[in-house]
Order: sequence, then C-alpha cells, then structure tokens
Amino acid sequence: MENRILIIGDELFGEQGEAASRCVEMLLCRRPNRPMQFSVNAPALPTISQFVARASSDIIGKQAGRIVLGLGLGEMKRERGDAEKVAATYGSLADEIIKKTQSYVHFVTIPQGLLPEIPDQVDKLNESIRGFVSKDPTRVQIIEFAEHAEKFKEMQAERGKFARSLYSEDAKPTSLCLTLLSLYLQDCILEAIK
Repeated sequence: MENRILIIGDELFGEQGEAASRCVEMLLCRRPNRPMQFSVNAPALPTISQFVARASSDIIGKQAGRIVLGLGLGEMKRERGDAEKVAATYGSLADEIIKKTQSYVHFVTIPQGLLPEIPDQVDKLNESIRGFVSKDPTRVQIIEFAEHAEKFKEMQAERGKFARSLYSEDAKPTSLCLTLLSLYLQDCILEAIK
C-alpha cells in the first residue's frame, strides 16, 4: 500500500526501538491529516539471515510503499566486526526486497561511535550500504545518519565541557542519539514523500 511505511531496525534504533517509535509519532504530529500507516519492527530480534529467509512474510507481505531498514549494528557485534560477511548478507536482503516489491527502500548508515573499536569495519559496511543504491537508483535511498551524527558531534565539541554525548561509555546510543536519529529519519521521510 502506497501510504504504509515499514520501519525495521536493530540496536541502532535503541533497545526498545525508541527512534522508530519517536519518528512515527513525529511524522503523525507534523502531518496529522496525511494518510500514513506504520508498521514498526524495531528492535528487530532476528538476524539479517533470518530476515532473508522470512522476507516474504515479514517484509514483502506487509505491502509497504516505503521500507526503512536500520540493520547491521547487531550483526556486526555478533560477527565480531566482519563487515564483508555482514554486507554480503545485508545485500542479499536488499536484493530480495528490491526484486520482489515496488517499494521505495531507505537504508540507514551506522555511526562509528556505536562500534568504536572497529571504525574501519563500520566504514566498510557503510560503503557497502551506500552501494545498495546501484541496485535500483530510482527506488533506493541512503539515510546518511553516520555523517549526520558526526557533524552533530563536531558541533557539540565546540561547546567544550557542556557537550553531550551521542553514545554511552559502552557504545550504546544515548537518548540524545535516538532523538537525533528520529528527527533525521522524520526529515528524510518527509523529504522523500513530498
């Protein structure tokens, strides 16, 4: 359905999928009379491989006009930072969705601060995610949260000791990070559905 938005994310969207829920609420607040339906599957507990196996029912069967995917962070943690392996699995999911739907598909990049011990692997995964656009440039878009978060972090650093962090000491997104992500998701979705 053209007006249905499916949001699927892992720990990137928070332990309880807070960023996805906030994004939905903000979209409704900003466009209360726009016909939009939401299906939020965040945090997603299945692995990306399980999503590939269950894509027909969990994703394709939802018949969403727009699909937002914020996956890869949990998989990187489980795979000990093997960006190539995660990217290959994620690419299989992207192929399945793009081939079997007419949906617009948005992929969210991951900030390095959520995996600070392996920033080079995060960069590799993000480059692979950006490469998904080539699968169908008319329907696939990248939500560059990694870059957005980095710019925010640089601007906060200008505040010195009054700066607030996007990431906790154990590299989890703080409430500020989840709010920033939900605002950014909202802006990107509104821009896309003008």
